[in-house]
Amino acid sequence: MWTLLHGFTGSPESWSRVVDHADLEQAPLIPTLAGHGRGRQRSDVQSFENEVTRLVPLASKAEPPRLLCGYSMGARVALGLLGREPHLFDAALLIGVHPGLLDESTRAERREVDAARARLLREEGLEAFVANWEELPLFASQHDLSPQALEHQRDIRLGHDPEGLARGLEVLGLAEMPDYRPALLSLKIPITLMTGALDAKFSRIATVLAKENTHVEVEVVDGVGHNVVLEAPAAVAAALKRVEEIVRG
Repeated sequence: MWTLLHGFTGSPESWSRVVDHADLEQAPLIPTLAGHGRGRQRSDVQSFENEVTRLVPLASKAEPPRLLCGYSMGARVALGLLGREPHLFDAALLIGVHPGLLDESTRAERREVDAARARLLREEGLEAFVANWEELPLFASQHDLSPQALEHQRDIRLGHDPEGLARGLEVLGLAEMPDYRPALLSLKIPITLMTGALDAKFSRIATVLAKENTHVEVEVVDGVGHNVVLEAPAAVAAALKRVEEIVRG
């Protein structure tokens, strides 16, 4: 059974097209991550590791084989889960994952960036933030998607609480995430790192991680950027099915 973790500004609904394509044997577990949804979801979560702790009982409910997939922020949380409770999982698919920042100066720079984004959410509101977020170079490849796909994504983003998302940045932002490279190195289960070919930065990260870890492989999807879940749901669905079949033997 898969546990699927969405990215920042996403929701369980972000996985709908992937799930439709995959026709999985068991319905996946798809939680809402801290700071997302209405009502300032999970306001009791005070740190990145605290969110990992919160999700352990949910992941434990999955029926064998236990499989874990996350996209971007969700992939980073998934990596935290793998490091914390490696015995819980049989395989993982991590899409657009970053293993964590290596030094405090880089953390401080990223913390300033996320603090500015949190201020935008609090001072100018959700619509202004979403408009700014959608223009990031990281998402440039999405401009060629259908109006329906982009509208669906925008509806999900506008369905959050601005204060909740601001807290999400302060708790789950990259600057707040531990460096999980040692945890990744210690894992024994098969892990696939998926990236879009147009996402050069994260493709480089995946290549380096695969060279450092013999149990890690890379799958690059042609013609898409960072958000492979949105841009190529059929490719993600095929990867889920392939990992599931390998684990089931």
